Amino acid sequence: MASPRICMVVTASNDADAIDTIRRTRPLEPDLIEIRLDYMETLGDLGLIREVTDVPLIATNRRSNQEGNSAGSEADRIAGLLRACESGFNYVDLEIDTEDVEELAEKIKSLGAEVIISFHDFETTPEKKLLEEILRDELSAGADICKIVGTSNTPNDNLTYLNLLLDNADIEIVSFGMGNAGVLSRVLSPLVGGAFTYASAETGSESAPGQLTISELRKIYRIMGV
Repeated sequence: MASPRICMVVTASNDADAIDTIRRTRPLEPDLIEIRLDYMETLGDLGLIREVTDVPLIATNRRSNQEGNSAGSEADRIAGLLRACESGFNYVDLEIDTEDVEELAEKIKSLGAEVIISFHDFETTPEKKLLEEILRDELSAGADICKIVGTSNTPNDNLTYLNLLLDNADIEIVSFGMGNAGVLSRVLSPLVGGAFTYASAETGSESAPGQLTISELRKIYRIMGV
């Protein structure tokens, strides 16, 4: 079994704090690092963040209707993501309902980055049939990695995400349930074929409900022997 891959989420308010977080957490060896641009008061010099680590970087800039903090115009939000590409970030996360998402995905790829097309449900776990349809839509939009995340309200909801991964093993997918009831799928998803799972850099900097810290997640995997 391959070692589970963890993407550490950085929710710093500026580039200097992001760099400090990356340096402090280096011993935890994240496999990827997501920089939440929407948490930054100003974007600053994204190239400095790129220079401080060789770990693949994901740029994410969530709108408020996606539980994000991006308060500017849509044009400014997209411009920030393109700046990240030009600064050497490896991936850009685009919500599936982004306007002209196919064209934007092509633009991002032309700048040398790969595209994560994402879907989030912050209230429920949709039926697996609907998640399969969303998966196909994400692929059609140009996804290199498909992200499908809902909210687990019961332990059984976790099975929906894990089965989605098991039944689509030939596709690069990130899928799990948010919330306290979804911790199980957060932990198990990369063990059943998920591309990676997410963890916060440290306690208090979580970007989603039920998100463990990378230290906690590493400890769990050590106990599991993976």
